[in-house]
Parts: sequence; structure tokens; C-alpha cells
Amino acid sequence: FTTPAGPGWADADGNFSDHRPVFKGKPYGPLPREHAKWKGIYLDGDTAVLSYTVGKASVLERNSFTPNFTPSAGVFRREIEIASGGEPLATTICQATKESTISRNRILMPHGDEVTVIALRGDGHLELTANNTVIVKFSGAEHSMAIVYAWRGLASEAKATETLPGKTRTGPGFLADSVSKHRPRWGAPIPSPGKLSTDTNGAYVMDTLTVPEKNPFNSWIRCSGLDFFSSGTRAAVCSVSGDVWLLDNIDDKLDRVTWKRYATGLFQPLGLKIVDDKVYVLGRDQITRLHDLNNDGEADFYENFNNDVAAFQEYHEFALDLQVDSHGDFYFAKGGNLGDAKHPHNGCIIKVSKDGSKLEVVANGLRAPNGMGMGPHDEISVSDNQGNWVPASRFSIIKPGGFYGHVNNAYKTPKPTSYDNPVCWIPHPYPDNSSGGQVWVKGDKWGPFKGEMLFMSYGQCLLFKVLLDKVDGEYQGGVARFPFKFDSGVMRARFNPKDGQLYLAGLSVWQSNAAKQGAVQRVRYTGKPLNMPAKLHATKQGVELTFTSPLDEKSVADLANWNVEEWNYKWSNDYGSPEFKPSLLSNREEFEKAGTAIQAKFSVPDKEAKGHDKVEVTSAKLSADKKTVLLTMPNIHPVMQMKITGNIRAADGTPIKQDVWNSIWKLAAK
Repeated sequence: FTTPAGPGWADADGNFSDHRPVFKGKPYGPLPREHAKWKGIYLDGDTAVLSYTVGKASVLERNSFTPNFTPSAGVFRREIEIASGGEPLATTICQATKESTISRNRILMPHGDEVTVIALRGDGHLELTANNTVIVKFSGAEHSMAIVYAWRGLASEAKATETLPGKTRTGPGFLADSVSKHRPRWGAPIPSPGKLSTDTNGAYVMDTLTVPEKNPFNSWIRCSGLDFFSSGTRAAVCSVSGDVWLLDNIDDKLDRVTWKRYATGLFQPLGLKIVDDKVYVLGRDQITRLHDLNNDGEADFYENFNNDVAAFQEYHEFALDLQVDSHGDFYFAKGGNLGDAKHPHNGCIIKVSKDGSKLEVVANGLRAPNGMGMGPHDEISVSDNQGNWVPASRFSIIKPGGFYGHVNNAYKTPKPTSYDNPVCWIPHPYPDNSSGGQVWVKGDKWGPFKGEMLFMSYGQCLLFKVLLDKVDGEYQGGVARFPFKFDSGVMRARFNPKDGQLYLAGLSVWQSNAAKQGAVQRVRYTGKPLNMPAKLHATKQGVELTFTSPLDEKSVADLANWNVEEWNYKWSNDYGSPEFKPSLLSNREEFEKAGTAIQAKFSVPDKEAKGHDKVEVTSAKLSADKKTVLLTMPNIHPVMQMKITGNIRAADGTPIKQDVWNSIWKLAAK
């Protein structure tokens, strides 16, 4: 049996009309809250109780199936308890056949030698509508309780359905036992000791929190979100396959770490945030707030915090990452489409209010935004991945109302001919073929980068220091790689409030060169000397690079130790872009004047324009503290992509071979 497509409960006027908002002729999102609202699921062992509202009424519902009710078939059971708002209610049960008959709250639908029987026990009454839909109507009494049975078997056995049992108690609380018991499902935590790095020399080393790939549930753990409880010794990790796990006993040694399954059945969760020690998980359908009502280490109420986001069946429709600003509001990114937007949330940054009551679009123009970040001053950042209208990997610090390049998700007529610049572009396929999230360093325990930004490559399993530059109010800058290769495609990261170290979660689902399907790893600061770029600043004289430690002046001054190249990309509906020499582009003058990305309408003369221009560096001078290098570039100009390679030494003689990939939109006077 099936229900007709459409709302499952009637509205205040008694109609089963779909009043959802419409985009390009198609409805999207949930029903209006005044009609019906999904509240969540209570768990009691293997039993689930659904909770929702219809109008002013609160409804609890439990579904089950009893096999072998008769020799030929089992029976489906739908239990409904209503705390009414005083208004009559009606719900659909199934679509009937033309030959169906109704008698004494039983409907018979013949199918040759078989028959489907719908039977009602308790409050309410069955009706067969003119369009052959079976519905149950309730009077609007203060409390209503009913059991709807559906059975299909041999017609000769149908008489047995006349004796189906009714409700077992009277008055409120028909389903109260299942809402209050909360019997556990998943058993004891699984010991999974971690592994400390064997590196004794690095300023940063990488430890591993072992994922229990072999577990009693055969759960495929692909780590897609991570955050810490206030203790710092406990964390939650979500898996895109639908689970949330609790990690306990996180300490310096990692030898007592356990994993316990906390929740399951979620819809492709790709973001997790803990607020006031409560776990919030972002799925494709909603933000779910998980409650452990009896404190047994398992979620027993899966609350719908907000499900106003549209959820269609397009491949890129993922909802990605989950961040919270200083006011308590939530943010996530919604994937776009290969073609035009199917609803008004495609390719958008979404904001959900602190109490979950309101959803709004902050910015748009994203394609596959697999990662966000939230800065110390509520800077909202987001990455995007190469594809149509995205010539290479990129990440941006967004502006409310901003448009970030993916024309299919611009929601403007005519289509835009420019976009808001990213912080920087990153070449494809190396060092990044698929971008992840961003995280800002918290506290003083993670070396010299407090308050600064980090960026993750999912596709290459890498971590980068962001060299953020701000000129005339516009962000630009570059990235420099940390010397790590993670076990999986890192894309989510948090700093532990107790030890102050960086923990990263990764998976391998889309294109990635990851060795494992899922990983959780820690990047730990050891206090040993660090030699890498920390800051970048583009001026009319050239580029300033500031390092974390003093440099050797002789190696810096030798221009043979420096190589600088630059190139541009073409912004178009093509999948990605070749790399073009700025000197040979016919629009060079217009590009430099605008200081912004190449537009699709601009021309690229011929295939000879493909490639890189070498940038002349006429001098390399150290600052008084010997940490900042000024690379003088007489012909410096705005450019989409620059690569600076240094092969120098620190003041103590340590070799420093480092690449920096950056973008320049504006040149500071000095």
C-alpha cells in the first residue's frame, strides 16, 4: 500500500493541500509550520517514536510490523497519540482501489485471491474519500489515541483482522512509556588506542586517533565532522554514512581512547558542532540536535533544530560544514548544481538563528563548497572546488549579499559579469584539487599563529597556513604548506579547549588520494624551532614575506634562490581553466585596471597564451629583525595566481625550501 504524494495531514481548512514555497514551479522545503512541523524521533531500544505537530496539536506516532499474523502475511501497525489544540484533524493512510468497501472502521481492498485490510481501533473513524484515499478523522478532543492496521494476505484469512487488538490503556500517555524509557542500543564503548608521532625533531608532529574500522555494527566510519565537549577529553565525530560517535579519554598519550556509537540513521551528515555540550549535526535534510535524556552515552531524542533548507536529489545537493558565530547563530554551505539552480538554496551560505526558528541566505554563487570557517571576529570563510565557473580551487571570506562566481546559482537576471574575489586561488591539481574547510588558531598553545587562519585540502590530504593580506578593506593573500600528509581527505578541524592542539577529521568519498576511508588526527606543537612563512603583503614595490624565525641574510640576498611565476585563469562555464600568461592576454590592461578576475566576455588570443610568466625579482632584502624579506618586483601588478619559491636558510643554517601560492587584487602603497 502507498500514500498519495502530498501532505500526510490536512490543514486547518481540512484540505490536503501543499502550501510549501515554490521556485520555478516546484515546491521545496517543509510544510508551513502553522500546517505541520516535524519535531524529531525518540528512541527506546529498537523502538522509535515520531514526534510532530499538526496545527496546534502535538502528535506522537509509533510504527511496527508483526510477521505471521496469519499464515500468509504479517500486519503493519501505526499507533497515533494526539494532544489536540481543539481542532478536528485528518491524516491519510493509503490509496485505495475502486472496488474498496468500508464497514465498521474496516476497509477491504480486493486484489484477486488477496485482499488489503485497513482497520482502525480506538478514537477517530475511517473514511474513504471520493478520490479513493483512505483517511482517519479525529474529532479534536483533548486527547485522542488510535491504532491503524494494514494487512494484505489471502482473502480466506481476512476474517482474522476483525479481532485485531485495540489500545491497551485509556487517557493520556498511550506512547509515554516509549518516550520515557530510553533503553540503550549500542552497548559498551570500543577501546581504540591512538598512536603518537615518532618524529622527534619537528615543531609540529602528527598523532593519530585510531578509527575502529572493525566494529560490531559493520559501520563504515568516514569522518565528516568533529567537535569537542567543554572537558576537552571528549569529542563527537560524525560519519557521512549516518553515524555520530563519541570519543572519550582524549589526552596526551591517546592510549585509553574509546569510541561509542551515539546516534545513527542521519542523512549524509557533513558537519557537526557542539554548543553548551549539546551535539548539533548537519545533514542534507536538517540540523539535528541530539539529546541524551538519561545520560547513558547514547542519543535518545533526535530533535529537528531546523529543516527549512531545501533537499532535492541533485548530486551536488550536499549540506556542508557547520559553524557558529559569537552570537550563537549557525552557518553552513549548500551545494550547487551542474545546471541552473533548482531551488533558492543551491550554492548558498545559509544562516540559521540561534533558536533554530529562522533560516536565511547570506551569500550565493558557490558550486561545491566542501568547507567553511569562522574567525575570531565572526569572519565567515568558505572554499569551493574546481568545475564549471570555478577555474581552480579557491577560498573566500564572504560578504553578506556577495556573489562568488558560480553563475548557475546567481539568482540574478541578467546573469552577473563579475564576482567577489576569493582570498586566493590555488592551482589544480596540486597543491589542491578539492578544497576542505578552514579553521582559525585559538589560544597560545599551538605555536606562533594565534588568531590566524588555516586551510585544508581534502583532495591532497594537506594542511596550509593562510598568509592573509588585507589592502583597502579587501582580503587577498596566499597559502604555505605544512609538512604533513594525512591518512584521509582532511576537511573539518577544531582546536581542543583543553590541550589547545589541532584535531582534524577526514574521509575519502569523492576524488582524493587518501590512503584510508576515514581518519581523525592531531597536529601537535612541540615547541621546537619553526621555519616557515607566516605573513604576506603585496605592495607597489613587491611582495613582503615574513617568516617565523630569523633568516640567513646571504642566502636570502642571492636571487638565484628565488623563483616567482604568475598566471591567470579564465572564468567560464568550462570545467576548470587552462593557465594563461598575463603578458599575452589581450585584456591585460583592462584586467590590471579592474584588479579583479578575468571575465568570460574577455578574450584569450590563442593557445600560445597558455603558460606562466616569470616575474623579475631585482632584489631580496631582509628587515632589521631578519624575519621579513622584501622581494622587489618592478613590474608587479594584480594577478589571479602567483607562485613564490624560496630555497634559503634560517639564521641557524636550517634549509628552508617553501612554495607560496597567492593572489593579488590590490597593491598597498607600502
